[in-house]
Amino acid sequence: MTAPFRLGFLTHAHGTAEVTARELYPALVDLFVAADELGFDSGWVSQHHLQTLQGRLPSPLVLLAAAAARTRRIRLGTAVVVLPLEHPVRVAEDLAVLDALAGDRVELGLGSGGPSLEQFAAFDRDPDRRRELYAQHRDRLESALRGDVLPGGALLQPDAPTLVDRVWETPVRAEAAWAAGAAGRGILLGLGPARGVQEQLAAEHAAGWATSSRAAERPRAAAVRGAFPDVSREAAAARLAPDVARHLDYHVEYGWLGPDAGLTELLDALNVQYGRPDDIVASLSADPVLPSSTDLVLAVQAESTTVTTAIAALETIATEIAPALGWSPAP
Repeated sequence: MTAPFRLGFLTHAHGTAEVTARELYPALVDLFVAADELGFDSGWVSQHHLQTLQGRLPSPLVLLAAAAARTRRIRLGTAVVVLPLEHPVRVAEDLAVLDALAGDRVELGLGSGGPSLEQFAAFDRDPDRRRELYAQHRDRLESALRGDVLPGGALLQPDAPTLVDRVWETPVRAEAAWAAGAAGRGILLGLGPARGVQEQLAAEHAAGWATSSRAAERPRAAAVRGAFPDVSREAAAARLAPDVARHLDYHVEYGWLGPDAGLTELLDALNVQYGRPDDIVASLSADPVLPSSTDLVLAVQAESTTVTTAIAALETIATEIAPALGWSPAP
């Protein structure tokens, strides 16, 4: 039987003050190794610049190269590269080398950096131009990956012509979701409540995809969710409460929540699945976006989650939660 979705995990490379970056990065590679052994189809890392705790990985492609050397089949994704802060040709070169080392296993998630606006000044970038810069850099990056002639007459070396078919975007506006589909790009649906906000984005993306050159294929859409198994929903919520509190302002800014929203409302808006494995299976079964998604990507780290705890969550997901939803590891 064909699995209903590809199963992935996501880490934002969080870490506590007691864990140094030199300790954290090898542990994150161990996370990829564990996921590979458990049969996960993909593993994804986020890029965060100049952070001390809430996301400590500024160079995801470097870490994915280390993960590629120690894994065999798991796909290696970025969720996401903050493209307005990067030079697109340099990113294309690094991606091409990584894809060659990994045996064509790279999945390229791109974003405009909305949650990271305070870091733009350090890169001499205007955050008000982030969408404009994103579109310019994305188009130039894709052109280089396709093998188009660069200014000066050069071509990307090494070549990576199939990587352009593995680009993912993170739209939060309906028109952006439609445009991503029309261009044949996948979408990572993580921001905004699943019911209502992400449902609309998924529908717009599918409508755009139907007009693309890839219309005969299933639209690539990933439902990005948090997954935190625990002995009960109450225990999980209490453990997550300090970590998720900082996300309230962002949801209020977008109009997804009111300023007085409680913990349960915030966890739901963040699409966090928590509690016993059967609780998580039930909530994912009711997810309105998952039936139309090609991928289910589960974040297994909150700010205070250790890598050891995240690896334990991977095992629970792969052996209890995902199989109950019809998934099985690829041979």
